[in-house]
Amino acid sequence: MGMNKTLLVFIVASGFLLFIYANSSVFNRHLVQKDTPERLAAAAALVHSNRQHQHKPREGQHRNGTGNEDGPSDPSASKLKRVKYVSKGRNDTEYNIFLIYTKESQNLILHSQLELFLRSLLKYSSIELHLHIITDEQSERSAEELIKQQIERFHRTAFYTLYDVRDCAEKINDIVHSMMPLFNYRSGSYYSDALFLLSLGLHRIVDRNMRQAILIDCDVVFRASVKELFDQFELFAPDQLFGLAPELTPVYRHVLSRYRMNNPQTIFGSPYYLDNLASPTNVLSPSTNDALRGKKLPASGDKRRHGYPGLNSGVVMLQLDRIRRSRLYEEIIKESTVKNMADKYSFQGHLGDQDFYTLMGFEFPGLIYRLDCVWNRQLCTWWREHGYSDIFDSYFHCEGAVKIYHGNCNTRAPE
Repeated sequence: MGMNKTLLVFIVASGFLLFIYANSSVFNRHLVQKDTPERLAAAAALVHSNRQHQHKPREGQHRNGTGNEDGPSDPSASKLKRVKYVSKGRNDTEYNIFLIYTKESQNLILHSQLELFLRSLLKYSSIELHLHIITDEQSERSAEELIKQQIERFHRTAFYTLYDVRDCAEKINDIVHSMMPLFNYRSGSYYSDALFLLSLGLHRIVDRNMRQAILIDCDVVFRASVKELFDQFELFAPDQLFGLAPELTPVYRHVLSRYRMNNPQTIFGSPYYLDNLASPTNVLSPSTNDALRGKKLPASGDKRRHGYPGLNSGVVMLQLDRIRRSRLYEEIIKESTVKNMADKYSFQGHLGDQDFYTLMGFEFPGLIYRLDCVWNRQLCTWWREHGYSDIFDSYFHCEGAVKIYHGNCNTRAPE
């Protein structure tokens, strides 16, 4: 009996001690340690899912960046952020510059061109920029590295967004379909790729709140602040959608040879500085002489007369909000309209969007702001050695202090 009482007391005491131990911090610490990996795994899965949801591009949107989309909390902590464009926010800047940087491995000088572009851009301008890079998987890392290097070098503040060129091309498929047969030299040529028509549909690709942007070729070198170029938007007439500078070679004189033969009074395909051609030292074609014969030269101080040599798309200013609202522009880019314009001028081009802008300038001059040649001073001299040496200089002429050199035809632009 005594033994039974002792055993009962021992059992009760043991149960009490076990209860105390089970609720002690020591035992609980073991439970927490055992549960931590599971909790962490669940939390990690949730974070990963949220990141995928936040950063996976929805249909109709461009690809997001990986940085803080609201901009840095401490501006001094970082000079560069990869972000999604937002029209209002802490990374807000409406100095939007678009570049196309693709197929780097197939273009040996593209890397050095972009480096020089960025170096000159940042050297002459201290405003906050938003760089928009249309690129591919093979080229995007190199582009990012170059941007970071030059931002650090010049201690500037900038934001950048990457766009997949394939996604962009899909959004302008109808434009490509209508333009390609008319503005392509041959199947598979350099300009046959859809990316050379991207500017015509950029308003579909970018955020709908973006109002203005400038698309610039990588082979340009700045000699002035890009802010001065953005200031040109203030000079646009209410109906003007695009801003482009004149072509500085006789390429469209060549393309329009049949039309010019049948229309000797036209200034289409003529040099930009028509007044310079009145000098007897200049060699004129019969059509140009006919156009100028009997014309009185403007007196000193009078407004100069300009020819229409076509337009160059190395620098394209875009009033994106106006383009979206323009029913006329939507009609112009339709296949039937483009074909009618090309037929009217016996036009078969090979320079992509540049050909379209040139044609649109013929038919709808009120839609294009004529940017001064100093903002796109082209350096290509190919046509001088290919049949136009006698008149090339009259096209190549550009007056004024150069603000942007355009090293087209792989010409090295002066630094």
